[in-house]
Amino acid sequence: MTFLRATAVAAILAAGGAHAQSTTIGFDALEQPGIFGSVFNSYSEGGYDFDSSFLGLLSSAHQSNFAYAGSAGLGATVLTTTTLSRTDGAAFSLSSISLADFVSLPGSYDVTFVGHQVGGGTVTQTFSLDGSHTFSDYTFTGFNNLLSASWKEGAFHTFQVDNIAASVSAVPEPATYGMLLGGLGLLAFLRRRKNAA
Repeated sequence: MTFLRATAVAAILAAGGAHAQSTTIGFDALEQPGIFGSVFNSYSEGGYDFDSSFLGLLSSAHQSNFAYAGSAGLGATVLTTTTLSRTDGAAFSLSSISLADFVSLPGSYDVTFVGHQVGGGTVTQTFSLDGSHTFSDYTFTGFNNLLSASWKEGAFHTFQVDNIAASVSAVPEPATYGMLLGGLGLLAFLRRRKNAA
């Protein structure tokens, strides 16, 4: 009886084991030699899309570029809002991001991220940049169950993003549902047997 109960519990735990699929968006495909940046309307990587609301996304991912921050990154032109979403429309979470100055007036400034959640809610978080051309890491809090996330470049301060840690919950396979039902059925059988005794 103990073996049957342990088997049922293991089946239920296995069925609940649909793990999140994690991705780090590193923009490595944008890395290239030269001094000039690239301008484009949209960019896709690892199942995620980046879209521009205004003049366009741009990259300074060129090792000899004056705004190069140590690795490939994605920026945007002044006053542009960049929106991140899943290519397949699925909900996702953000856990961390790297940020660096792009082209700005001297001094520190704030960058605000807005997460648009499933069901219509929003979550916001503001990070302070020191104005350096070196990527620093920042951690998101509560950026879960998102349909999209957006951020806006300033008029006098522009920045670039890199190493965005994003995850989406995996959809359980049919076999996983079968294991769940089997485990629940086995537990029901064991309870009935116990009650009958």
